[in-house]
Amino acid sequence: MRPFLTEHINELKTAIYLSFIYLNIDTDIVKILMILMAVDTGTGVLKSWKLGKKFDFKVLFFGLCSKLVILLIPMVVALVSKGISKGYDMSPVLDVVLKVLVVSEGLSSISNLYVFKTGKDVKNIDVVTMLLSALRKWMLSFVESIMRKLES
Repeated sequence: MRPFLTEHINELKTAIYLSFIYLNIDTDIVKILMILMAVDTGTGVLKSWKLGKKFDFKVLFFGLCSKLVILLIPMVVALVSKGISKGYDMSPVLDVVLKVLVVSEGLSSISNLYVFKTGKDVKNIDVVTMLLSALRKWMLSFVESIMRKLES
């Protein structure tokens, strides 16, 4: 599986980038998000080293996969937006989602650097789960409001 991934990494990056363009997602913010994800991964490795944890490629690979999954969040919101575009402007929701993800990655990187500097571990805040919960609630209320309109 690894040779396949290394052979096709550029195609994968291109497909992801083109998907963001098709979905009218601000690619500048996505670039910033991806850079912050890379910084977070690097600072996470430094944090683990500082805390004396054994380096594990499986944990690193899982972390990288979770970063890719995080990129699906704005894509899903944008797809929903495209699907219901007539009469509903979801661009503010997409904008908030992207900004929350950028701040989340920045916060994680800063926390990792704090641990690296002080040697004291800090409790991480799972901003992505909070975001997913808020999006789910918002989408449920959106569906309920449409259903009420249909019932009237």
